[in-house]
Amino acid sequence: MTTTHVIMAVIIISGVVLGVFTAIEHITGHPKNHRSYFRFVRGLIVSLLMGQLAVIGFGLYERYPSMLFLFFTFLYISGPLDHIRYHALVYSAKRIPLALKLPFLPLVPLLALEFYLLTRTVDLKRMIYTDFFRDPIHHRLIYVLPVCLAVYITYSGIILYNEIVSFRQSDNKRPLLFSILMSGILIASTGVSCLYFVTLNRDFILLGAAGISLQFIIYFLFKNRFPDFFKLFVREMKQTRYKRTIIKGIDQRAVNERLTELMDQEKLYRDMDLRMKDVAGRLLVTPHQFSQLVNESIKMDFRNYVNTYRVREAMRLLVENHERSIITICFEVGFSSKTSFNVTFKKMTGLSPKEYREKHRV
Repeated sequence: MTTTHVIMAVIIISGVVLGVFTAIEHITGHPKNHRSYFRFVRGLIVSLLMGQLAVIGFGLYERYPSMLFLFFTFLYISGPLDHIRYHALVYSAKRIPLALKLPFLPLVPLLALEFYLLTRTVDLKRMIYTDFFRDPIHHRLIYVLPVCLAVYITYSGIILYNEIVSFRQSDNKRPLLFSILMSGILIASTGVSCLYFVTLNRDFILLGAAGISLQFIIYFLFKNRFPDFFKLFVREMKQTRYKRTIIKGIDQRAVNERLTELMDQEKLYRDMDLRMKDVAGRLLVTPHQFSQLVNESIKMDFRNYVNTYRVREAMRLLVENHERSIITICFEVGFSSKTSFNVTFKKMTGLSPKEYREKHRV
């Protein structure tokens, strides 16, 4: 094994280990939901796929053919899973549309093929994989691999295209530029791996796997060093998507959804100086249009609408954080004085903050 091979092996193993631990992190240590399990499954699949590419690159399948179990399935499904992850980030308030679920239908025959290979004897599996990777162009499995690769690259390309469109329309380009670079590395690494099937040089598979692992390592380190950076990425993607919607004409439902995102996820209500024109500016509508939306659609004025969010979060913090003073919670949720906090809180709940905390003390 050359020095280059050792370096690539270290990068790939590091990427696989980080991927597995990141996947496990999604289902441990914090409240779990269906998205947590989705991220766990996706992270595990991507990590195992990186490891299987290394198995192919180093020829380990010749001794341990079972290590390639589900390789074609993982390769095929990674693209649709990435696209669903992208959709969940940008369209967080919406359900996953049927169109994004349809690509999973071909998994049935693909899994049938994988389990057929799994049930063969070790010698037969070794012979099938060895014959395929020695001369893939003339092997029957070549009809499966291009489909899997095409689906993977197509979905990666769709995500990259959307990022580029958002980059052009965004005011804050740095988060999107970083994401574009990461997507570019992923697609380029996949393309490098594909060169193996033309040259039969395994180093191309190793180089591609190392590139995918390196992209994951950079993403992991950057996310931990600058956690708010990725919040900005999601924010910019949502804002540019919303811009494209609003350009076609004011869509009350779209404005409503974006307003909910701004309050639920970006928590604009925490700003003590939040004004109607500030929110209207984020929604790309005039203050008058926004006032109409709040009055007609939400059936309350702007101040009460914002205070509803403030009181709702205060209720949660009062119960979950008994050690924190009421005044610190008051300022955190966006009230500018304890008096206005007490008056508004009692008006909406029938209890003062202190009474509410005592009533719900465990």
